Amino acid sequence: MRSVFVPPVLLVVVAVCQIGLAKTAGLTAWKGGGFGMFSTLDHGAHRGIDVVIEAADRSEAQDIPPSLAELAARAAAYPSDWLLRRLAEGVVARERRYDRPVTVVKLTVWGTDFDPRTLAASERTSRAFVYHVPARP
Repeated sequence: MRSVFVPPVLLVVVAVCQIGLAKTAGLTAWKGGGFGMFSTLDHGAHRGIDVVIEAADRSEAQDIPPSLAELAARAAAYPSDWLLRRLAEGVVARERRYDRPVTVVKLTVWGTDFDPRTLAASERTSRAFVYHVPARP
């Protein structure tokens, strides 16, 4: 008889966790259970990450390479430290494969807001992350 309560209790736990993460940690309402997904346009099509690579002799913006696109999409949906660090480490590894110097990777997570009256779109920064590249051993 008690097993009847397991599915509804799990559903409530997942909903509370997802809503909490969406309100406090930047998780898109479309992920983590999807509770509230129809109440917002804040999802992958309206989120992104800008990458800036810095070194002693350069500072340049870079597009997300296809090999890191999935990780970048995950980091945009949930901009946690560990996902942003993994993305920055992937950018560093790619730069080093091409023998390009890199000392700092700056990631800016952005989202699109829409004015409720005019529906005009505007970009807002939701998270900035700076990764200082450790020296090679």
